[in-house]
Amino acid sequence: MEEKKREKLPIDAKLLSDAVIELNISRRSVGLYPREHPIARESIEKAFEFLRKLFDLRTSITIGIAKDTLVIDEYTLDRRNPVFKEFALSVHSKGIAAITFYTGLEREELFGLHELITTKDIPTGKALAELAQKNGLKHIVLTPLDISKFGFVEDALRQDGAETKIWEDYIYGLLEGRLADSDAEGVLLNVAPEDIADLVNDQMSEDAPEVTYDRVITTYLRKKEDSGINRELFTRFISMVQNLSPKIKQQFLKRAFSGPSLDAGEAERLFGELTHDDIEKVMTVFSEHSSLVPDSLRNLIDKLNKAKKGEGFFDLIVNKKGLVDDVEIDERIMGLFSEDHFKTFVAAEYQAELERMLRGFEGRKSPVFEQVRKECKDEILDRVASEVMLELLESDTTGRDDYLALLAKLAELVRDFLETGRFLEISDIYNTLYSHALAGKYREEAAGMLDFFFYSRESIAKMIDAFKLWGRLEREGVVRLAGALKRHLADSLFDALAEEKDPSIRKFLLSVLTGFRTDILPEAVRRLNDERWYVVRNMIYLIRECGGVKYVNQVKPFAKHGDKRISVEAVKTLLHFNVPGAFPYVRLYLQSRDLELRDQVVRLIGMYRVKEAVPYLLEILEKKGLFGTEWYYKISVVKALGDIGDPRALDTLTRLYQSKTMLYKSAMEELKVEIFKSLSNYPPAAVKSLLEQGLTSKEKEIKAISEKLLKHKGNRNVPGKRH
Repeated sequence: MEEKKREKLPIDAKLLSDAVIELNISRRSVGLYPREHPIARESIEKAFEFLRKLFDLRTSITIGIAKDTLVIDEYTLDRRNPVFKEFALSVHSKGIAAITFYTGLEREELFGLHELITTKDIPTGKALAELAQKNGLKHIVLTPLDISKFGFVEDALRQDGAETKIWEDYIYGLLEGRLADSDAEGVLLNVAPEDIADLVNDQMSEDAPEVTYDRVITTYLRKKEDSGINRELFTRFISMVQNLSPKIKQQFLKRAFSGPSLDAGEAERLFGELTHDDIEKVMTVFSEHSSLVPDSLRNLIDKLNKAKKGEGFFDLIVNKKGLVDDVEIDERIMGLFSEDHFKTFVAAEYQAELERMLRGFEGRKSPVFEQVRKECKDEILDRVASEVMLELLESDTTGRDDYLALLAKLAELVRDFLETGRFLEISDIYNTLYSHALAGKYREEAAGMLDFFFYSRESIAKMIDAFKLWGRLEREGVVRLAGALKRHLADSLFDALAEEKDPSIRKFLLSVLTGFRTDILPEAVRRLNDERWYVVRNMIYLIRECGGVKYVNQVKPFAKHGDKRISVEAVKTLLHFNVPGAFPYVRLYLQSRDLELRDQVVRLIGMYRVKEAVPYLLEILEKKGLFGTEWYYKISVVKALGDIGDPRALDTLTRLYQSKTMLYKSAMEELKVEIFKSLSNYPPAAVKSLLEQGLTSKEKEIKAISEKLLKHKGNRNVPGKRH
């Protein structure tokens, strides 16, 4: 046998484990929600990203399933991990021995895989694997339990580099003691004994430890409480032994039958179930090794040898005759039970009834059945169960023991709801328990659960992780739950916001914190001293959005900060609160050579309608730029002037409209269109002349805007229109 393989996972084990965890989460999400639901989409995206990273390391990934255990290459993932166990059982229940993902995998294929796994009324095993291919799963291959030869990924297995089969990994695990014999039994029933014998001949030596022989023997000859040794496994064991090398065969027979594993009664029962060919194999094996035949079998085999000489049991079978309690049944009687005579003895009405029974329940495709199935989905049942338990908590008849039992069940639901982003349900549970902790019959018990499942540091961390994962899709639930727990969540949310690298998640966490309003302002001000630019900017944002007008003096110094992302946020906050002395900062940045910084301030001027800035904006419009980029930034100036609506700008806008240029002609035309788009906020009389000029424009959009505004403001009749 080859040198024992190292018991450790490959280098990419952590990445692989994360991928399996995300696969299980996405499996549950697809089982709970339709394809188009954002939750299902996001969970699929996460699983897909992990698999994509694995494809950077290898072209395919195969996950073997042995009941509740996952096998990757030659290694078994942690059996104690409940996520791995859950995923393994869900796939194993569908009769699948392995899943192989190939590079080129698409997101929709992951949806298809999970839909096959989570659908209840669906074929299993080989039929499921064929259905997967029919449904377009081109880069996912399902290996059913009854397929004996299916290759693992290339270059991913044993050190000799030879291609191996899934069943071979099971047998390797059995020989090395890493796989329980009960886990390999299903494989032995579906793999040809000759193939297993070849593997044993190649991997075992005659002086292998006795325990190695015993593992294989026990798998084949383990007794069941209700039926003893399995007949099919026994015959496969004999066939496997027949194909072993002589010395290894001798060791197997010696270990298998030297003990009391097969007594006389068990032998008679087992041989009574064997076919003629099976008994021939047994007799052949033992005739070659007569010294190894136990006494319990010797007499029985002698009787069988004698029976062969005359017409006996086996001859009767071959001659198509039957015996019942040693009484021969005539061929004519046997013929009555053939298929051709079935209708002779079965009435047509009864036969029709049998056919209806075999077809099964036809109502499963009816609208009523579909409605029932929708209303019995897991998420609905969980919600109803939660509501029922909350009502029971309110009942006066509920005793303390029952109350504690209900709390335990609710705790399990809270965990499940966190994993799937069901924050509204969690909020209902929290609010009920909070009221009980204040004035309920079992205040201490309710308060204890709040402390452990809602207020503890570990629980808060899990909740924030769930917010980051599901919150953007279940915003209403997050807002309600966070509002109820803000006293306990606020500090941890600030920490999460500071450490988060993903801008989109930071934006979501900011929205949650703004819901706390003035309660979080002191902490936001305290964190203005953080060295990270985005933390400072976010604190200024929170001060503004949460109504922190009394903290503007702490914000003012940041209006001249060296990082323009911070300075612009500070200027915006000063303008938002209409702070005296804010305009000098605006003027400073309007004169900046940094066009991007200037443009951001121009947009703020328009947003807050800063009239003091109009002369400076007009100066920008009238400035002759040497480069085409100036035209782009002038568009934002025109928009800002339009938001303010100050008539002082119209002369400059009219000159711009009437001007012509040989360079940057397309940019100039775009600017002219923007001029007319911005005219709606100016006094009607002041823009009349410019709108009339627009009626004669060759630019269709300018002409249409002019007609619309003139008609809306009632300044004149539009030419060509009937009134």
